[in-house]
Amino acid sequence: MRISHTLLAAATVLAAPIAAQGVNCALLGTFNNHGPFNDIWGYVAPNGDEYALLCTTTGTVVVDVTNPASPVERGWFPWGNSSWRDARTYGNYAYIVTESTAGFQVIDLSNPNSPTLVGTRGTGNSNNAHNVCVDLGTGRLYLVGCNTGTPVYDLTSNPSNPSFLGFGLPGGNSNYFHDLCVENGYAYGSMIYNGVLRIIDPASPFPWAALSNRTTPNSFTHNAWPNAAGTVCVTTDEQTGGVVKFWDISNKSNPQSLGQYTPNPSSIPHNAFIVGDKCHVSWYTEGYRCIDISDPNNPVEVASYDTWPGASGGFSGCWGVYPFLPSGNILVSDRSTGLYIVRPTQASFSNYGQGCAGSVPAPATCASLNPNGGTLSNSTNQYEYSYRVSNSGNTLQVSSVDIYTRSQNGTLTRPAHIYQFAGNVPSQTPLASTTITVGTTAGFYTATFNPPVTVTGDFCVGYENSPDGVISNLNGGSSGTGYYRNAGSGSWQQSQLVQSPSYRIFCAGGSQNFLTPELGNAGAPVIGGSYDVTLADAVASSAAFIVTGFSDQVFNGTQLPAAIPGAPGCDIYAAPQATLLTFTNGAGEGNASFNVPNSGAYAGLEMFHQWAILDPTVNSIGIVVSDAGKATIDF
Repeated sequence: MRISHTLLAAATVLAAPIAAQGVNCALLGTFNNHGPFNDIWGYVAPNGDEYALLCTTTGTVVVDVTNPASPVERGWFPWGNSSWRDARTYGNYAYIVTESTAGFQVIDLSNPNSPTLVGTRGTGNSNNAHNVCVDLGTGRLYLVGCNTGTPVYDLTSNPSNPSFLGFGLPGGNSNYFHDLCVENGYAYGSMIYNGVLRIIDPASPFPWAALSNRTTPNSFTHNAWPNAAGTVCVTTDEQTGGVVKFWDISNKSNPQSLGQYTPNPSSIPHNAFIVGDKCHVSWYTEGYRCIDISDPNNPVEVASYDTWPGASGGFSGCWGVYPFLPSGNILVSDRSTGLYIVRPTQASFSNYGQGCAGSVPAPATCASLNPNGGTLSNSTNQYEYSYRVSNSGNTLQVSSVDIYTRSQNGTLTRPAHIYQFAGNVPSQTPLASTTITVGTTAGFYTATFNPPVTVTGDFCVGYENSPDGVISNLNGGSSGTGYYRNAGSGSWQQSQLVQSPSYRIFCAGGSQNFLTPELGNAGAPVIGGSYDVTLADAVASSAAFIVTGFSDQVFNGTQLPAAIPGAPGCDIYAAPQATLLTFTNGAGEGNASFNVPNSGAYAGLEMFHQWAILDPTVNSIGIVVSDAGKATIDF
């Protein structure tokens, strides 16, 4: 193998893995002076330097986190003694509240490396506050969870000494906001004693009237935060068994239920914030959690960092999270151990380009239902499911089955079966069995039967769900029939949950089409880790070269993609700066592993890959290629 020294450094240096308590998430730095601790907020100076406002039981610490590996304390402001302290910023000022002191503290951050205390304001309007909210758009400050109601202040004229505007709501438990977020003309209140998310027009006259009230899952609404577009809101219930719950708030007068998530039903969520298509959550004993809400009906955890080494359940561990720093670093506070600066990985792998067909015949699609997939209904349980395939008396040779589904418990390999249909239910004993490996992303997953299975007339296909597995059923599409039973045993019953399963049946023989080799990946290109570039649908037991480079635009003056002479329709997409020879197995599959150095200098580096396979009968030079893949390296 010929490979450049630079590429060797980037692709083949062995490195230690990220600490086990982080999943797809790197620990960049820590700080733990002045504890015990509670909430966290952030501040960005005009020059771009980043700071944490770390709240403790006795005061607030201003911590310079511009270099997250070496946090520096820049200021310490003791004030009262309380388990609850919160901070928000407006311009160059920070506003601090506690449960044990009247009014709010004002800190001047004009010189954040030497911050100063301005004083305490608003002592005549509240004896305490659980939280504080600032609407950056209108310059209004709201004290939240006060004994007197919801005091409102104007910051625009004199942010160091804001003027009092009145009470948004009066006092009393029925008017009590535990938390409040005001953005883009709407207020999202967490009314913990009412158990509702309340949406309000904050520009309306005092006292505010509700646009809507929506009961949250545990009726103990602790925190709420909308996305920037004002179309989705997240809520938390601070109780054992609580979840992060998502709502469609396109119509502020009528929020609609979307999906929900918990990593552990014995645990308690605390605060959640939406940034883009991610929801960032501080989850007490479960630590920091990052949840992908690209599909808010189907929230999926993509990264985590556990700050608490003890058992799940209770109020120890992670209290706060601040996910708004321009760097993408996340500030996390733990009640016992203070500030953690973490970073969910931005590492990714994506496919691009188009390969060319080889000599491997494509299996014929001999039956299907909803063959393009769709949106899963996300019904879950532990049963074995089987889906009826209408076959009208034909005899088929089934070589593989694609089932549209996903796992919500990591990548799992489960038994898959084909049953003859008999007596209006699947037979008790399968005609054939194999396995199916199901990942966490909704899509088609394949069960391969070798040798092919002979079936005549109607038959059923399916697999054994894991505990709380996702049932293969779409929210819409053509209707179909499913059956369920205890995995591998018991009597079949027709499912009332399955109305539109999605599957594709492939049969041996009869096809004039040929497969195009397919590039895939396993694992993410994470600094200090490794990832695999995989090959499928290639000719069996043949030489295969993985081509790797730093560009998909040009190589030695030649623009990419570039046609391969003598191989019509076959193009090179990845700069061939390095090639590695391997061989496909009997199923036409191949694999190449790449180790990423444990150095932050590689963050953002892009590497491009493509397979070239010897396939002598296809063209004059006997080479076909796969599509290409781009690996983006990050923590």
